[in-house]
Amino acid sequence: MMNWKPYLTGILIAGLLGCQESPSQAHDTTDQLNQAICMEDWDGAIALLDDLISDYPNSQTTLGEYRDRLQQLSETGLSDVHQLDYDCTNESLPKTEETPLSDRVEGYAQQIDVGMSYAEVATIIGRPGKINRLYSSYIWRDEHGNFLSAKFSDDQLDNLNVDEIRDCEDNNPRCVAVDITTPVPATEFKEIAVRFEKGMNDRAVLEQLLQELGEPEMQTDWVNYEWQFAEATDPDPNNCTLNVSFSNVKSEMVELTLNNDRVSLHQAGCLYDDR
Repeated sequence: MMNWKPYLTGILIAGLLGCQESPSQAHDTTDQLNQAICMEDWDGAIALLDDLISDYPNSQTTLGEYRDRLQQLSETGLSDVHQLDYDCTNESLPKTEETPLSDRVEGYAQQIDVGMSYAEVATIIGRPGKINRLYSSYIWRDEHGNFLSAKFSDDQLDNLNVDEIRDCEDNNPRCVAVDITTPVPATEFKEIAVRFEKGMNDRAVLEQLLQELGEPEMQTDWVNYEWQFAEATDPDPNNCTLNVSFSNVKSEMVELTLNNDRVSLHQAGCLYDDR
C-alpha cells in the first residue's frame, strides 16, 4: 500500500474581481468535497476540487498538490486515521504512544511556524487535514488615508468596518502616506457602511462595493485546514483539534504579494470529558 503523506492548501487570493463566483461560495463545495471523500467517490471529489482550483487561480499550486494526494488516496482507500480527519467516523482512535494526546498535539503546534508551506505542515503531522473554512477580506483606502474593510465567509458579509485616522500627531504614518496634517472624516465610507448589514449576500455586497469604490487596495484570502485527534484513554482529552490557516495577501499599498500559500495562523485546542 502506498505511503500517503498528506498535503493540502493554500490560501486564496481569488481573482474575485473577475470570477463569477465569490470565494465564500466555496464553503458548500468543501462540505461536498469532504462527503465525497468519505464515500470514496474519488471522481466526484476530484471534480469538485477542480472547480475550486478554477475559482482560486492564485491557489493552484497548493490545491493542485492536494488534488495529487486525493489521486493517491483513491488508490489506497481511506484508513481509520483518514476517516477521522474527514469526519467520516465518530469512533475514537486507539492510543498508539505513551505521550498524552494533548502533549502530542501541542508538540505538533510548536513545530509549526508562520511562513511554512502546507507540505511542511502535513509532513510534521504525518497525515492530511481537511478544508473546513474559506474566507476573505477586502480593504479600500480613500484619499485621506481612511480605510473601509469588508470580511466575507459562508456566503455572507461578516463585517464592514470604517477605520478613520484619529490624529496626525507624531508623524502618524497613515497621515504621512497621504500627505495630510489634519484628519479628514471618512464621510463616503460611513455613508456606504450604513447601507449594509452582517449576513447580507456576499456576492451582492461585493459587487456593489466594487462598483462604487473600484478595486480594493488589499485582498486577503484564507484557507483553514483542520486536523482532528481522538483517544478514549483517560485522563487524556477525548478530542483535540489543530487548525492551521494559510493565506494569500495581494496589496497595492506595498506593491507585492505576501504569505502566498503559507501559514499565517495556527492554534490547537482539546475538549475534556467531564464525566
